[in-house]
Amino acid sequence: MRNKKFITLFIIILIFLSACQTNNVEEVPYEGKALNIGVVGESPNIREENISFHNITLEEIYNSEPDFDAVFIMEDSLSEASKNKFVKMYKEKSLPFFFIGSKANTVPFRDMENPASYKEEAAKINDTDTYISGFIYNQDTNEYDSWKFGYPVENSELQTDRIDEVYSSVFKVIEK
Repeated sequence: MRNKKFITLFIIILIFLSACQTNNVEEVPYEGKALNIGVVGESPNIREENISFHNITLEEIYNSEPDFDAVFIMEDSLSEASKNKFVKMYKEKSLPFFFIGSKANTVPFRDMENPASYKEEAAKINDTDTYISGFIYNQDTNEYDSWKFGYPVENSELQTDRIDEVYSSVFKVIEK
């Protein structure tokens, strides 16, 4: 009798644990407040309708105080974004910057005081798990708050075709 109870309890626990480990749940689209995002490069295709993208150059950001909720720097602009002039700018602007498609891990350059080029960092790191990384300089603490957004994983495989879910996660962070 005792063994039957133990086996039944064991089976119930296994069923519960296997149900908790499925990654088949689709990420819910961002439904928060409308966001205005500056984009250096070509604007991404997203599923949300409450996001407005505005094309801007790094030079325009450098020379002004843009009124955006965040800035996306797309993959084809990452090399330019790693130039010393712009690396210093990220610390001076009160904006979160997100680097799309970077193979250089958290940011296209790791040492903010002596940045290497994006090409050098990407060659060293070659991060293929992260699709979007970002940071904002916190003036109060003199530190960077940073984020990494990887592709969804299902059955131990990266789902690189589910980019919409990654962007939805970024928009939720920007809203905060």
